[in-house]
Amino acid sequence: MHQQTRRIIDYFEQISRIPRCSKNEMQIARWLRQWAEKKGWAVQSDAAGNLVIKVPASQGAEQAPPVILQGHMDMVCEKRGGSGHDFSKDPIRLVEDGLWLTAAETTLGADNGIAIALALALVDTPAIEHPPLELFFTVDEETGLNGALQMDPTMLSGKILINLDSEEEGLFVVGCAGGRDTTLRRPSRFTALTLQQDGLAISAQGMRGGHSGIDIAKHRANANTVMARLLDAARAQGPIQIVDILGGTGRNVIPRSCEVRLACPSGRIAAVEQAVRRAAETIRAEFSMTDPGLTIRVERWRNADTGCRAMTEADSSAAIDLLLALPSGPIEMSAEFPLLVQTSTNLSMVAMEADGLWVITSQRSSVLSRLDAICRQVAAIGNLAGARVASDAGYPPWPMNPDSALLERCKTLYRELFGSAADVQVIHAGLECGVIGDHCPEMDMISLGPTIENPHSPSERLHLPSVEKVWQLLVALMASFGKRS
Repeated sequence: MHQQTRRIIDYFEQISRIPRCSKNEMQIARWLRQWAEKKGWAVQSDAAGNLVIKVPASQGAEQAPPVILQGHMDMVCEKRGGSGHDFSKDPIRLVEDGLWLTAAETTLGADNGIAIALALALVDTPAIEHPPLELFFTVDEETGLNGALQMDPTMLSGKILINLDSEEEGLFVVGCAGGRDTTLRRPSRFTALTLQQDGLAISAQGMRGGHSGIDIAKHRANANTVMARLLDAARAQGPIQIVDILGGTGRNVIPRSCEVRLACPSGRIAAVEQAVRRAAETIRAEFSMTDPGLTIRVERWRNADTGCRAMTEADSSAAIDLLLALPSGPIEMSAEFPLLVQTSTNLSMVAMEADGLWVITSQRSSVLSRLDAICRQVAAIGNLAGARVASDAGYPPWPMNPDSALLERCKTLYRELFGSAADVQVIHAGLECGVIGDHCPEMDMISLGPTIENPHSPSERLHLPSVEKVWQLLVALMASFGKRS
């Protein structure tokens, strides 16, 4: 590993020791504030908890325009089944595997801890020439860009922003999708089970999951849609009742597991079990290429507690219809960028509440009117199913600026450094640039970063050589601005 890459990873390791799940960023914010104050740099925060560290320019670059380096403090906290990791206190255990850095049993948190590590290493290297810098670290990005949505724009004086939350080295992102979450609650009637009913416990696990924007077009299995198909196969053999259901862990994560308990008349249990097993074999075959770890377990459980309740047969069937009807995956591709998903939806989470079924879906689109349309489609399905439907305000798309001076500067420097052209793309994931641009309309922005594979899942890994290339680009970029004094 290159010496400078090692220094960046050392910073990342320090960050990885600090709990920083979404909505729990107080400790990492405190650590960053103390780090900056020890160096005598001014630190500001707003009511949301976003942080800005003001770093003076290197000597001779004091009159250069300020540049903002931006990333988010929180991470998606996912772990493998059976892991005892406690994200509220346990450090992320880093594992170096050749050219890659990963974590033992959990998400790595390179999304977006590596942005913080890069920024800190940059300003903590005295030899680097740079303009006045504003390190802008937001909170609660992963649950809906909430920190950016609530930001105080007066904390920033710069009009040039480099977002470090992209996940493919050599790619400059200049636009992104907007997003909105829709919650559906379907009230249900319940009855007590009888001793004339037996049950099945169905567990669908081991799917790859991943980021519901970046990975949505990779044909990966969605555990909640898989379970809907298994339940549909079960009810084809006679009436069933759903006792409980739980699937998915986050709105922006393709669900990797879903578990259900159902009950049916004792005389039909064998037929129901056989139907579920047949459906499981079909589904496993379908996803053998993309989700080789997909495992579906079917076990009988005997109802010995007459106080146990379940949805009525009619409401169980209606719940299955709702889950089957809700779309999940790419909806349409971009006409401007044919390989880009323009609009998608993810059947993110499903659970049983005291009064019925609870579902969250997450919609994305780079076209605001199409985002409205897919949200209305999801709402219409919910309305037809008798559910109470609510969509949040979401976050806006980031439209591409074809006249970006920052983009041209980055393209020129990249070619000079590496002898090849960087790709320029709009992506389907949501980035804070769209929200920041709403708050600061004059901001010239670009998003870049090292290569991260499988973010939002325990398979997340960071490509170490790409960290070095991003570092070289940032150093050259800072020097190019510093020379404008």
